[in-house]
Amino acid sequence: MRILRGLLIALGTALAGGILAVFVGDNLTKLAHVPEMEGQRGMTVFFLCVPLGIIAGLVVGITASILVRRQGLAGFVTAQGWALLILCGVAGLLGGMPYLLSDKPPKLDGKHLDLEFELRAPARFKIPEQPDGYSIRVSLYTNNRQRRFAFIDWNSITNDAEHLIIPGKVPLLTHSKSRSLLASIGNDPVASQFVELKNLPPAPRKQDEAWSDWVVATERADLPPVRDSERFAIRYRVHPIDD
Repeated sequence: MRILRGLLIALGTALAGGILAVFVGDNLTKLAHVPEMEGQRGMTVFFLCVPLGIIAGLVVGITASILVRRQGLAGFVTAQGWALLILCGVAGLLGGMPYLLSDKPPKLDGKHLDLEFELRAPARFKIPEQPDGYSIRVSLYTNNRQRRFAFIDWNSITNDAEHLIIPGKVPLLTHSKSRSLLASIGNDPVASQFVELKNLPPAPRKQDEAWSDWVVATERADLPPVRDSERFAIRYRVHPIDD
C-alpha cells in the first residue's frame, strides 16, 4: 500500500512538474534569447525543459512520500501537498532568479526598442523580385554572438544604377557594449559583411532616434577585409515600439 501511495504521489508530482516546466522553460528561453527560427525555442522547451520538469517531479514526489510517514488518506494528501509545494518553490526559484539577474531589454520613454536600419549595397548584388527568406539576411550580433535575424522590408527596397537600399529592423534585447550587424546577400562569397555599430550606446538615448551617418563594413564573415567596390554600408536609428 505504501508503494502504491508513493507511486501515485510521484506520478501526480511529475505531471505537475511537466506543466510547470512549460512556463519556466518559456521564461528562461526568452531570457536566454533562444531564437524562434525553425522552432528552436519551442523544441528547447518541450524536449529539454519538460523532461527535466517531469524528472524533478518524480524525485520530489518519491522523496515526499518517503518522508511523510502518516498513513491513510490524510497521509496521502499531506505528502502530495508537500511535494507540490516544494516543486512550486523550485520552479519559482528557477524562473524568478534568472529574471532578476538577467540583462533586461533597453527602453526609451518606457518602451522597448527596435533597431531600424538601411543596408546599402553596390548595384552588382542582385536579389529576386519576390522575397524568399534567403536572398537577404541580416542578423544582430552582440558581444560577438549571433542574437537574432532581422525583419527585411521587401516592399520598401529601392535601387538605382549605383546602389541597392534594403530597409529592415531587429529588436534590441540587451544592454550590450558591442553590437554589429552581419549582412548577407545571396550566396556570393563576398556578400557577407560585418558592420560595427560603434556609436550605439548600451542604453540608447533620445538622440539615437535620429539616423546615424553611413557606417561601412569592416570585414567579411570569414574575416578578410572588404574591397571598396564590394563594400556594404549601413545607417541606423532606434525606434520605440508599443508593446
